[in-house]
Amino acid sequence: MEKEILASVALACCCAGASAQTVPADSTQTAPAASDSIYRQMELGGVTVEGRTAIQKGDYTAYMPTQRQVDAANSGIGLLANMMIPKLTVDRVSGTVKNANNTAPTIYIDNRKADAMEADRLRPKDIVRVEYYDQPSDEFPGEQSVLNFITRKYGRGGYVDVRTSTTFHPGLNVGGYSAQVGFDMNKMNITLLAGTDFDREDAVGTSGTEHYAFDAPFTKQTTATYGLTKQRNYYGKMRMTYRTDKTTAYADIGLGWGETPTDRHSTLVVYSPQAYPDAMATTTTQSRNATPQATLFMETRPGKGQTLRVQANYAYGNNTYRRDYTEGGLTPVITDTKEIRNNFDAHVKYTADLRHNNSVTLFIWGFNTWSKADYIGTIDAGQEIQDGGLQLLPMYTHTFAKKLRIGIQPGLYWERYYIKGIGATRKIQGRPTISTSYSINSKNSLYANWSMGTSVPTMDLYNNTEQRVNQYTIKRGNPNLEIEKLHFFDIGYSLALKNVNLSLFGDYFIAADLTKDFYTTEGETMVSTYMSDGALHSCIAGGAVAWSLLNRSLQLSGQLMYKGQRLTGVYSAHNDCMLFSLSTNYYIKNFTLTAMYSSKMSELSGSQWNETPAQYYFTASWHHKGLYAEIGCQRIFDKDYKKRQWFDFGTYSYDRATVYNNMCSAWLKISYSFDFGRKKVERTELEVDRGSSGIMKM
Repeated sequence: MEKEILASVALACCCAGASAQTVPADSTQTAPAASDSIYRQMELGGVTVEGRTAIQKGDYTAYMPTQRQVDAANSGIGLLANMMIPKLTVDRVSGTVKNANNTAPTIYIDNRKADAMEADRLRPKDIVRVEYYDQPSDEFPGEQSVLNFITRKYGRGGYVDVRTSTTFHPGLNVGGYSAQVGFDMNKMNITLLAGTDFDREDAVGTSGTEHYAFDAPFTKQTTATYGLTKQRNYYGKMRMTYRTDKTTAYADIGLGWGETPTDRHSTLVVYSPQAYPDAMATTTTQSRNATPQATLFMETRPGKGQTLRVQANYAYGNNTYRRDYTEGGLTPVITDTKEIRNNFDAHVKYTADLRHNNSVTLFIWGFNTWSKADYIGTIDAGQEIQDGGLQLLPMYTHTFAKKLRIGIQPGLYWERYYIKGIGATRKIQGRPTISTSYSINSKNSLYANWSMGTSVPTMDLYNNTEQRVNQYTIKRGNPNLEIEKLHFFDIGYSLALKNVNLSLFGDYFIAADLTKDFYTTEGETMVSTYMSDGALHSCIAGGAVAWSLLNRSLQLSGQLMYKGQRLTGVYSAHNDCMLFSLSTNYYIKNFTLTAMYSSKMSELSGSQWNETPAQYYFTASWHHKGLYAEIGCQRIFDKDYKKRQWFDFGTYSYDRATVYNNMCSAWLKISYSFDFGRKKVERTELEVDRGSSGIMKM
């Protein structure tokens, strides 16, 4: 069975003894069926994008970067920002990627599950295209949206990639350094990565007001006076890859080491009425995470029209956390914790293409996490938790007349977690999905889908541990939390022209049995814990457009949408707002100028209001061969940057704002990359798992 391959580029090829040839834009070619959704690459001497840069194919859209966009970036996320894909918000400063509904798409690289940090490690010159799945797909079962980076293939030789980044602001010192080297030997590839990043910030921290509704109520006013945070991360990884015409396999091992040797903040505390003496309060924390990890991956074609994909991951965590809280002459509150953690997960995906434009897919995913933590200090405690789950997702997909695509998935999710001293809890939940897409033509498409999902509470929420925060507050886990039941309803329309990409969308989301913060009093002690209650309803509707002008020297993009949220059950609330963002890129020879603005946003997150100020930044970059330099700044016209959080729980309420220095800053990035002895092998970029922890933190 052959797959149609759409190309919306003009390809100029020069080779020995041959003249340049041009393939017209929007041509249709055929190539042997591949084990993935990768178009058969024609590795030519030169590639110039003259036609449409976006091609709609089934249930996804493929976006091809232009040469200007590639030259004006030094990372995968930087290139993604330059490509201006509608419905995506890419922050090249923080390295985050979000959909229009403020969720993060799952990142894949050549059909292998990765993350945004790993995608950022990609060199722009090695990215052939980005496939955006804005709806559930049989290619990536269990995912609501996916960005799949397709990389260039080579044969022998290697590359060196070195990057530095430094951020400037009074009281802020942030930097990162990394080096990556790859060697290709026929069917084998070895890639090595090492790097470090550091952060020193003296933002004062959080100020605000808290009200405690005890029998003798009081209000606590805190004013931040001093802050100092130091963080360091070190990481390294080695990957070995073996590739044949039918099979790709790799194994990697890595180590991540992160530490916060100092995190100290002081506040002036005033009580009204004076339940406690007014005083200076100081919170000091230190933490360390050591995470060795390993990954195995294989993708093969066992038969015609069949694909088998297997991936397994293991990570070991050795984590520590210490917190000291002092307030005037009151008794200090101390928490000193050590945790050992083991994480294992694996998945298998099998797909078979049938005869009549249909296919079947079976996806099985399982995981097991074990965590043991000992708490020493004001309250001594022990915590031992085992959490395991299994997800089974069979899917049938049928395509009618090469235009209408319908997918049906009757999925199932089962979980069991064990808490020492309490016992085991088992829960089962359906994961059905119905998705449809209709290709009006290669430029216009419609889609609609409904799916159910689950969100499992994390160990730091459902444990049976309690720790003291201060003299009158304790934090306690809740082992009886429910799994959140998620419902997704999405509709949309996409238009891809030569210089204009348009997306109109509407999403409705429900999270039932929502995990909420919950506060209750026990005598003169406020208990901060969690509960499963009510639901969060979220609706968005809007549009996004990307427009290229002046022979694609100027790019403009914008997004406008309405967002409405309703929180039901205990602590009900609602939120309505209009959001918009604008960005522009201008390319002139070896220089690129960019600017971005996104509006102020208020959002209900669980049982908490969050208000984020408007964000804007400017960058100027220069490139020459493998050398890249960038200067930039963000929010330079603002005195400071504060994020506000507030909510009223009846027995307890708060309204606080936190100052961040790193959101009002300037930066300099320099990178250099070169290839040697190249022919053609797969290049994948690495990023180390920074680790996770089940420790309850205050």
